[in-house]
Amino acid sequence: MRDRTDRRLILLLDENLSGHKIIDGLAALNIPVKPQTEIMESGVPDEKVLTILSQHPDYYLLTKDSDFHKKPVVKQALIEHGIGAFVITAHKGKTASELVSLVGKAWNRIQRFTAKHDRPFVAKILADGRVEKAS
Repeated sequence: MRDRTDRRLILLLDENLSGHKIIDGLAALNIPVKPQTEIMESGVPDEKVLTILSQHPDYYLLTKDSDFHKKPVVKQALIEHGIGAFVITAHKGKTASELVSLVGKAWNRIQRFTAKHDRPFVAKILADGRVEKAS
């Protein structure tokens, strides 16, 4: 396993977050992001997303699908492939710019979280920008 200090942190935005406004907004905040479709085709099931993501050790999934990690097959794939994922929990009714602002507010906490926690993990990004390990 690579030393965590030697790892880049790139947020892979799931398809629901991969709009240009969100990608451009996060990039403008100097947050390294890639749309999911840059490394795989559109419409791939969650467990296949995680399999492909495992081939990119610098990537961490960012999603707003708050229960994706509770599905048994996805939970198993997260563990099996050693994935780190962040879930935006307070996304209901939020515009793209509000989501960008939230991730921007959480960015330093996201970086600290990845430095302190080995994968696999799922962490929640809360409405105030805090980052907590999901149960």
